[in-house]
Formats: sequence, C-alpha cells, structure tokens
Amino acid sequence: MLIVMMLILTTTALAAVHTRHLNAALRVEQARMRREAFGRGPTAVLAIACQRLETGDPAPGANFRYTHSDGVEYRVIYAQVATDRWQVTANPDPGATVLTALPDTF
Repeated sequence: MLIVMMLILTTTALAAVHTRHLNAALRVEQARMRREAFGRGPTAVLAIACQRLETGDPAPGANFRYTHSDGVEYRVIYAQVATDRWQVTANPDPGATVLTALPDTF
C-alpha cells in the first residue's frame, strides 16, 4: 500500500512540473505570435508611410488608404505639427476603401 501511495504522489508531482513547463512554453509562443503580428501590421504600414514622407510634403490633414500584404486596409493620416515636423498615424480601418491610395511619392 505504501508503494502504491508513493507511486501516485510521484506521478502527480511529475505531472504538475510538466504542466508548469508546458504553460510557460505556451505563454512564450503566444507572446511571440502577438509580437510578429504587430510587426507585420501597423508598424510596417507606419514605416512605409514615414518613408513616403521623405519624398515630399503631403497636404496637411491628408488621409490615404494603404492595403497591406495581409489584405488589411489601413487609414494613414498626415498632420503637420510644425513647418518641418509631421505626425503620422496608421490604423486598421475597413472603411478606408473610399480614400485615395497612398502615393509612391509626394
């Protein structure tokens, strides 16, 4: 009877340790997937919008549409803060299809 009890306790302890390791690995993988999705989405579109700003100045308050490679529509907004400073935002917006496309150069 003592041997059976020791076997059950050992098995339960090993299962608890493995569960903790599996949960930790799952959390790490979920964080990595969220980080990759963020890097592919708004961050990449914002980088493209800032790169286009280097070619010239858009009209202040201009709204453009950008379709990213994953098929999501983004609304890109340029707001002039000072004569040589711009604020650029890029947000997913399904209603941005009515806007003009983000030009290659300004």
